[in-house]
Amino acid sequence: MVMNGNNSFKMLDIMQRSMGAASMRSDVINNNIANATTPNYKRQDVTFQSELERALYTEKAYYDIPFKTTNDRHIPIMRPKDYREVKAKKIVEYNSYQNNNGNSVDIDKEVMEGTKNSMYYNALAQRVAKEFNKIKYLLKS
Repeated sequence: MVMNGNNSFKMLDIMQRSMGAASMRSDVINNNIANATTPNYKRQDVTFQSELERALYTEKAYYDIPFKTTNDRHIPIMRPKDYREVKAKKIVEYNSYQNNNGNSVDIDKEVMEGTKNSMYYNALAQRVAKEFNKIKYLLKS
């Protein structure tokens, strides 16, 4: 990442928000595993990454393609979604069934998702530490 003012701090903010979502996802996965044998328990998940990607894409697309209206009262064609509006949300998967007792948790899938989420969180933490070391180095120079 290039250290150029707002972009660097925006990237740190995005990584911090992503770490928060990964932490929430870890809690949800642990809860799913704990309730794997509970009758009628529905698997839960966290939505964040796809919404963040959509917000960042619309922000980029908005500035790449200038849209104009002929009258100030016209509805704007596209309004970029601010990435800071994106929040991690817990969702319940009602339409999936794994067991005959109405439980929708697949232990193998949850363990795999937990491992993947842990690796993602650790990669973000390493990247944040690296960025702070760059900032610290620049401040000392």
